Amino acid sequence: MFQDLHPSLRNVMYGVLISFIALVAATFYTIRLTFQNFEPVIDKNYYEIGLNYEQVIKDQKELIRLGFDLESKIGDGAAILPQGPLPVSVSIKKDGKITDANSVLIILERSATTKQAQTFTLSKDNLGKFIGEINPSGSGTWNTRIIADITGKKFEKQGVIAIR
Repeated sequence: MFQDLHPSLRNVMYGVLISFIALVAATFYTIRLTFQNFEPVIDKNYYEIGLNYEQVIKDQKELIRLGFDLESKIGDGAAILPQGPLPVSVSIKKDGKITDANSVLIILERSATTKQAQTFTLSKDNLGKFIGEINPSGSGTWNTRIIADITGKKFEKQGVIAIR
């Protein structure tokens, strides 16, 4: 192929050719990985979420103004929690006293992905608290969203837990 060139220039040309072939192969391999692990970057219900965004903000501000708050405890409250099922306790308070809500759910999410998102519904005990169990599918950092339905209005509190 490069027989007529000086031997040192021939080696350079083979190096350039091999580098180009490696670049093309790496590009096709990257594209193949992208299609195998494809995951949409937006929520399936993004349109409805966008339409309801202003109402959710308005409801949240109103509930805070009325004195509502969410108090939660996940696991034993340690900074780093063990893997496996973790007990959860959520209290909805108004002016410091436990009050009633229609339902409470917890959503666990990873940052920048919806692939491993999990939703857990809590049940009400006879003391007015919502209790249940979550089981994060893997170690690392999880974003938590606790959403309470209080008289038809959504009250949300976000946080982060670390699982080892």
